[in-house]
Amino acid sequence: MKSILIVDDESRLLQSIQAGLKAYQDTFSVLTAANGRQAMDVLASHKIDLVVTDLRMPEADGFELLAHISGRYPFLPTIVMTAFATPEIEERISSSGTLVLLEKPLDFDRLAEAIIDGLEQSAKDGTLIGFSLASFMQLLAMEQKTCLLQIQAGPDEEGFIFFEHGELLAAIADDLKGEEAVYRLLALDNVKLTFRKTPKRKIRRLIDKPLMAVLLEGLRRKDEGELEPRPSGITTEWDELSGQTLPGDDDVLQAVSQEERVTIESKEDKQSKQGDEIMGQLEETLGKLKDVEGFMAVGIFTPNGEMAAQVNVSGIKIAEIGALANDVLMKAQKATDLMNVGRGQVVHVEAPKAHVIARCLNESEDYAASAAGKAHLHMVLILSKDGNLAMAKIKMESVIHEVAAAFR
Repeated sequence: MKSILIVDDESRLLQSIQAGLKAYQDTFSVLTAANGRQAMDVLASHKIDLVVTDLRMPEADGFELLAHISGRYPFLPTIVMTAFATPEIEERISSSGTLVLLEKPLDFDRLAEAIIDGLEQSAKDGTLIGFSLASFMQLLAMEQKTCLLQIQAGPDEEGFIFFEHGELLAAIADDLKGEEAVYRLLALDNVKLTFRKTPKRKIRRLIDKPLMAVLLEGLRRKDEGELEPRPSGITTEWDELSGQTLPGDDDVLQAVSQEERVTIESKEDKQSKQGDEIMGQLEETLGKLKDVEGFMAVGIFTPNGEMAAQVNVSGIKIAEIGALANDVLMKAQKATDLMNVGRGQVVHVEAPKAHVIARCLNESEDYAASAAGKAHLHMVLILSKDGNLAMAKIKMESVIHEVAAAFR
């Protein structure tokens, strides 16, 4: 009989999944683990045919588990559970290889279907089960991960990719850097992924394009045969690294000429100044909401929950509250879309201590996507329980349209 491993730190969810899958006990048995570290121990001591894992867990998270699987069990089918997916991301990742993405809260019928499909695929002779580097990078972006990822494919093929808060920032492979390095790494098959300790020093940006633009171009080049793995025997600049000794800022840029380095630094300084100016303008615009009676805090967030600006007079944790409110808003938009009543724009949560109002402004036609030249942002306002709710909503509507100018 086949065996599957379910990994999640929520004990009640594990129990629910086990109960929900009881109908399939003649097809497969279920083992569980509370985190990535326990899962690695189970994989070492049992024959597992498929893994279902959460991403956010203590000790060793789902990313570390996936990296471990890529190196030790490259033919093991994997299903990822997350509460932060959008329909677009779910379809994109699930169709890019055998790494299947399912949204929480789980639909047990959909989970069972995905498990059975995965087990059937793994039983086929000659079927490659390992997930792709492209799908793994999309997960890192979706979960806003900061990490240094080492990619290896044999003794002579390796490179490094750096993500900061889910944003693709830098990469090196052989004598290539930036986007070209990512394209080279995307051409590799059967890669082993390893997380290295994040450098303490700030790594300068070497990649300006959005992640999806880089991935699409890299996969296009691979499909059309424009990229070939480099010949064996060529060493990378980071081949001397061992253990947890990691590249810092200078290591990332050591292949860059002095002229190029000056250009990068000049561009960075200019971008930093422009960023400070935009931030100041955003905060000034958001400050107009402070006149509303009961105002506590307001934040502007990107669609994936990253805070772009805030005004906070109460000391409340607006970044954390905003990320949660952002998730509620996204789910409400999915629900209203399914209801065929139009895209939901505002979610108002009336709690015992405060009002939480989340407002979406997306000038594109698809609520789950952003369009070039069109604003897509979320505003989260926190108002005290006895605040002027009517005035807050009126003023919020005018302010969010002012803020939108900075996102076009």
